[in-house]
Amino acid sequence: MRLTVPGAFAALAMLAIVPAAGGADTALRSGGAAFGAPLPVPDERPIASRLTAAPRELTAGDAAPVVHLRVRQRGVTNVRARIVVVRLPGNRPVAREVLGHVPTGRLVTVHLPAGLQLRTGRYMVRLHVTDPRGRTLRRSGAHPGRAQIVVRRPKPAPQPAPVPLPGAPGAPSALVPDPAPSLGAPGVFPVAGRFDFGGSDARFGAGRPGHVHEGQDILAAAGTPVVAPYAGAVSSTRYQAAGAGEYVVLDAVDGRDYFFAHCLRRSTVVAEGATVGAGQALCHVGATGTTSGANHLHFEIWQGGWHAPGGAPIDPLPELRAWAGA
Repeated sequence: MRLTVPGAFAALAMLAIVPAAGGADTALRSGGAAFGAPLPVPDERPIASRLTAAPRELTAGDAAPVVHLRVRQRGVTNVRARIVVVRLPGNRPVAREVLGHVPTGRLVTVHLPAGLQLRTGRYMVRLHVTDPRGRTLRRSGAHPGRAQIVVRRPKPAPQPAPVPLPGAPGAPSALVPDPAPSLGAPGVFPVAGRFDFGGSDARFGAGRPGHVHEGQDILAAAGTPVVAPYAGAVSSTRYQAAGAGEYVVLDAVDGRDYFFAHCLRRSTVVAEGATVGAGQALCHVGATGTTSGANHLHFEIWQGGWHAPGGAPIDPLPELRAWAGA
């Protein structure tokens, strides 16, 4: 008898190489993975495909900018990242923000610390990244992983118009040496503390370079409270570096205006439009503006409105003596 097993084996071999119904290129599978399918090869190092700071230009005192970043690294799902802000030149760190694990390929927004105040100058925001293999950011001209910030100086506040000198347009034509007494009750002395009226140079009408003295100087220690002689409304609070310094103008209920000058810088405790009572604090004695350097209150009384058409200053010393009980 002849054996036909080899023929059977040949038939089975022919069946084994017949393509499956899915197509001639269908691959054999084992464990759910296709033989021959290429696995993604991780990039050698991560790159910062985006790193921006907004705004790039700001003014000293503004809130810190917001940083936007995106890290790319094929074959890696997340990396560890941190941000460092350095001041230029010198690269002195001024802020650090550890971000921990950051997903790759996704835009990430970072808010720098709320209390970070950047002074005038130039800064660099630098992104530092480490992948799971310990490899750091690859930097290039297209993807530097850095962003610059410029912090500009604040614009100076506008200075108030200088008080016009006698004879200038808008200035009173002459001083009024003999004032009429106030129509109100006796006023409160404007310096709430030890004081001195000084010498002849502190008097109303004393000579000054280019003008005459329009008030009475009251010498007192720096920080002594300056108070309102009468109730009224605050019509002006300003700072005049080359002149009156920090000053307050009071439109009082007795129909006159009162001017308090050379107050301690940033000591004014009332706002324009505020109503005050007699004896209420306005500012503190200082020596701001153009002075001899001695701490004192420059005090003026105006009839007809402070530097208003037809208004004029009067000698305040008689009433000051009366208010002080001298």
